[in-house]
Amino acid sequence: MNRLLLFLITVLFLFQACSPEPVYRLKSEANKNQTSYYQGVEYIHLEKDSVFVTLSYFEHTSDMFALEVEVANESNRIVRVAPDSFAYKAYLGYSPENPKKFLTLEQAKDPEQKILNLDLALSHQKANRKTDELLYYTLQGVTLASGIAADTPEESEEAGEQMGENAVNQQVDRAEYRYQRSSLRGSKKFWKTDALRITDLWPGEKASGLVYFDTKPNAQLYNIFMRIENLQFETWFRQKKYEP
Repeated sequence: MNRLLLFLITVLFLFQACSPEPVYRLKSEANKNQTSYYQGVEYIHLEKDSVFVTLSYFEHTSDMFALEVEVANESNRIVRVAPDSFAYKAYLGYSPENPKKFLTLEQAKDPEQKILNLDLALSHQKANRKTDELLYYTLQGVTLASGIAADTPEESEEAGEQMGENAVNQQVDRAEYRYQRSSLRGSKKFWKTDALRITDLWPGEKASGLVYFDTKPNAQLYNIFMRIENLQFETWFRQKKYEP
């Protein structure tokens, strides 16, 4: 009986572990006169004092969501745009008129910090690789010496087989290292080129990029607000959760 119960618990755990994650989407709750559509994407248009902000929902990842943002400076002064001026308030309600319970206040992700963390990870990974290579060649040297000093042909053959196995394992480790390093470099390139980064806009200039936030799974509403110089912009998105 105990074995059957243990088996059923194990099967249930495996099914839960393999169950698909929910899918999230954001839908604008802005006024209709502030929105437009292009190729299926809804854009929200905001303007204050000749500074124009256009934003749209871009994606949800496993634990973050992104907005695509463009800021155009049509004023006669320099305007600074930075991700740390973006934040949201999360609520449980379904409409901006009745947001109900406040959940949390979150600031947008900082690309510069992300890039620094990735550089640190690359440095740490490179140091680990050097250590691993040193240990590998040391082990191969010891194994070779033991084969040469072996008392019997069998011991010498065994040392040779061990060296071959070590070489195969090292090739696998090197391939995994190259893959992980490529992945880290790809992430660094993304944050350097696709994310919105701190920029000073001269009159007539514009900047665009992705702004990422942590996802609040149980939130129904996000009040997105942006402070650009002394100007405050804000809009609302409703978060919908779809179970596969």
